[in-house]
Amino acid sequence: MENSIEYSWPIIPKYKVCEHDKYGIRKKHYVLFKERAHSGFDITADYGTEVKSMAKGKVVCVGFDGTTTEGHDEFNTGYGNRVEILNDDGRRCVYGHLCEILAKEGQIVDNSTIIGKTGCSGGSRVPHLHIEIRKTNTEETGLDYTLNPLDVLPKLDFSKINLEFKTEPYAELWKKMSSEKDPWNFSKEDIWYSEDEQYIR
Repeated sequence: MENSIEYSWPIIPKYKVCEHDKYGIRKKHYVLFKERAHSGFDITADYGTEVKSMAKGKVVCVGFDGTTTEGHDEFNTGYGNRVEILNDDGRRCVYGHLCEILAKEGQIVDNSTIIGKTGCSGGSRVPHLHIEIRKTNTEETGLDYTLNPLDVLPKLDFSKINLEFKTEPYAELWKKMSSEKDPWNFSKEDIWYSEDEQYIR
């Protein structure tokens, strides 16, 4: 294992970052509607955006994550379509909510390898990429087992990323989540499409 490897952004963020996107404790989860830990970082992206591996490594898991959260329905099945890569530094990375998986289990990848395309599958309500970096090669998630992706990815000035996401029906929810006044002021009524496979895909 290498002690240090180069990390790069799997997709370059172009839409401004919401409080809900960040690593740590969310005041309100947009499926559970209560406080919950977020073990990764979310990059809002247009549906079908190509995703690259963040570092050199080996694909250890691909497929649909069927883990439901606290008894919720099929449209809250964890990471949705996901790819998991064991990086050469021993960290395991998860890429979630894809619409299409392009990587194959056992494949050796690097920062230029396209592993999938962004979507809104599983426990997602706005098209985005969930990136999660686990400290070791573990299937365990949670803040004790992960690190903030911003600690290893190249630094970005998020204040300069100010485009607004406009793809409907997701955009109205995104606007509430990106509000500077109250980013947690959303409800189930704002996500009328939450059980529709046309949108959660």
